Amino acid sequence: MSLEYGLSCFSPAPGRSDGKIYYFVPDEVDLTRPAALFIFMHGGDGSSPDTAPYDTYLNPENGCLRPHIDHIPFITVAASAPVEIDGKRWNRSAAEKYLLDIIDDANKRALIDRDRIIIGGHSMGGFGAYHLGQIFADHAAGVWLSAGAWQISDFRSFYGTNVYILHGKYDCASAYREFHKEPRHHDWCGVSFARAADKLMTRYGVEHTYDEHDGGHGLRWEPAQMALKRFLKWAEHQKRDPYAAKIALITPRGSADPEMSCRQRSRYLELLEAGNGRITYDKIIQTGPNIAWTVDDFCRQGYELGTVDLAGSRIIAENTGNNHFIIRAENVVKFNLYLAPQMGDVNKEFTIDCNDGKIFKMLPEKISGDPDYCAKITISL
Repeated sequence: MSLEYGLSCFSPAPGRSDGKIYYFVPDEVDLTRPAALFIFMHGGDGSSPDTAPYDTYLNPENGCLRPHIDHIPFITVAASAPVEIDGKRWNRSAAEKYLLDIIDDANKRALIDRDRIIIGGHSMGGFGAYHLGQIFADHAAGVWLSAGAWQISDFRSFYGTNVYILHGKYDCASAYREFHKEPRHHDWCGVSFARAADKLMTRYGVEHTYDEHDGGHGLRWEPAQMALKRFLKWAEHQKRDPYAAKIALITPRGSADPEMSCRQRSRYLELLEAGNGRITYDKIIQTGPNIAWTVDDFCRQGYELGTVDLAGSRIIAENTGNNHFIIRAENVVKFNLYLAPQMGDVNKEFTIDCNDGKIFKMLPEKISGDPDYCAKITISL
């Protein structure tokens, strides 16, 4: 069924026997031409109903994404989260296939510009955005991380994809008052997660915007509504770049909350064979009281950064121009480097500068069937 202007709901959700998927098409979208797509993952917990995208975010009376999405040149799609045992419903393996099913469903219902897909979420959906955003950064024009959390990550997975971090300064507190009956838990979605992610992305040179507003957790807060407008304005200018000069393939990747994903491909890198070693990931260590009953408790909440070694592989590739790549690979035996005319002259030899001064000079092999690349080089280390 094709999309119409306004709000539509379909059930069951794609790839499932239950659930709902909602679409909102504003008047600014021309359905006769490829349109940008905003994939929104809703918040809540393990008991949130399949109407949660509408109840809190999309309904025209008080949905916190309205009226903002009424006036952007995007189709917004918001599906109910997979059913799981707890509130980490966007972070498990079922959500990976589900996200791809959502993109496929949108392509069946409308003309979608595959280079203008924004992946994002808030609260429980923000957890999912930290996770799925890393796994599918190569599918996205941009990733929005709102009031979410992560545990163990390598944010270099975002290389080549712009990121927008949005978080309330007072996210751990339900109110500004000295004492309140329902305080926020630091480990749910405290601002420390966003501050730590910002610090690490800055360290690694990951292109991102950090927007810490003066509100709490909910998007209905006035400061959050203003930040939401800033994010959506930012989103309009993002475009997927399959030929980004610097990218990384990290496997497994995600937020390790509760698990990461072993996807073997990202943009123009494909892991063919890994070694038996380990690589180092960053982790957040939260400090201070977990539950903020008072303002003093809240002010003592903070974080430290640590590392952990896990079984995995990492390839970081930089296209320096003139058919030359610098590649640093950890725990990698064999990989593919895919190429396109936008990356160099695929009819001529490429020089690949790898680990420990290993220099490979190779003529690409022509391939077919890949939507972005027309040649490849296979490298054994």
